[in-house]
Amino acid sequence: AQAAGGGEPVSAAYSRAKADFLISLVADFKSGKISGAKMAAASDREAARMLESLKGIGNWSAGGVLMHFLQRANVMLYGDLTIRNYLNDLYEIGHLEESETLLQSQADFDDTAKNRNLIDALAEAKGWHPYRSVVCYLMYHLQEENLVLL
Repeated sequence: AQAAGGGEPVSAAYSRAKADFLISLVADFKSGKISGAKMAAASDREAARMLESLKGIGNWSAGGVLMHFLQRANVMLYGDLTIRNYLNDLYEIGHLEESETLLQSQADFDDTAKNRNLIDALAEAKGWHPYRSVVCYLMYHLQEENLVLL
């Protein structure tokens, strides 16, 4: 990274790629390409698209920003393996009769459009569709505590 106003490289214990990402992110905010006000006014989908248009931010990171920092209530982190595995284990969404590995959830319930639709259908059926972020937080808690609350 470069020090503000200087040409001398400064180490912040980041890799070159991460430093480039941070510099790009700051530039995007300075240019007005993205802002907290724009994201706050946008729908969840629009805010995710804004974030995903930035260098280095994908679906999982955009969902995390919406859920953790913008405190949006209805965000599902489909790309998060912990969440998919726990939902699959609790509700047997996509278990196969015979699995090629002992890690059945990971092997059999990957992040696909079909499995995202299965999760969405479950959210509707169980009544937690407007609060999918809460379910994500519970899945993280379950991972840490190995409790079943749903």
